[in-house]
Amino acid sequence: MKFWQSVAMIDTKELPTLARHAEDLGFEGVSLGEHVITFSEQYDQYSYSENNLIRWYPETHWPDPWIQIAALSQITRTLRFMTSVYILPMHTPFDAAKSITSAANISGGRVILGAGIGWQKSEFALVGQDFHTRGRRCDEMLDVMRKLWSGEPVSHTGEFFNFPRLQMSPKLEDPLPIFIGGFVNAALQRAARYNGWIGAQHNMEEVETIVTTLRRHRQDLGRQSEVFDICLGLYDPSPKNFDRCQELGVTQIYRHAFCDENGMASSMSLDEKLHDMDKFAKQHLH
Repeated sequence: MKFWQSVAMIDTKELPTLARHAEDLGFEGVSLGEHVITFSEQYDQYSYSENNLIRWYPETHWPDPWIQIAALSQITRTLRFMTSVYILPMHTPFDAAKSITSAANISGGRVILGAGIGWQKSEFALVGQDFHTRGRRCDEMLDVMRKLWSGEPVSHTGEFFNFPRLQMSPKLEDPLPIFIGGFVNAALQRAARYNGWIGAQHNMEEVETIVTTLRRHRQDLGRQSEVFDICLGLYDPSPKNFDRCQELGVTQIYRHAFCDENGMASSMSLDEKLHDMDKFAKQHLH
């Protein structure tokens, strides 16, 4: 089981130091999230925290993940990068495919696309995308993007996207693992068709149920013998829970983004964040 450090909700100026430190300590990689903006008043329920409220503030940083990944890859050698998650249907398949290809190629193939369909209807409205069709559009976008990544002349006719033969260059140079986020059944079914599932923070009862459901969906597809990654965070990151996750087949654990005791984006200093990573690495990475 491999360990990642989330660097979402962190001051952008701190990210280079945190990324280099994660690599030096032996973390598998770092994960970044995505939001275009934060509304001053929260309009939509957030299902990824225990109180259904977002865990950050309007002033919390959300740099573009692909630009940040490309930049951080230039000051690291082996560290991998994952989006947790990139809200795919807030974009077009063309600009998403171009940004992902650019970051993946610049990094030398050290990228995992963690994609989700999003939860914030008001953010979709802001960028002019239909919130209600986001699941179907996500499925078709992934099909379109995989065509574009080939670097070959391709065409497409679908429910949402239609285009004649065209070509996106450069092509995607290395295989790109695709992990799908979300924990409703439709999201788990979607994840089973790709390379892995990426969760949020969960208690162990949720982990047991989700893993069982994912295994069933993989079996229904006849893919139970193929490699499939399960990546998540834990509310209680205890050695006992780590051991149980490994028994269940969880392959990747990502640590919290230095949240405070209330689960909110932390005001920890950079030195405190580095010390927190040191402490975890001493216990779990050596």
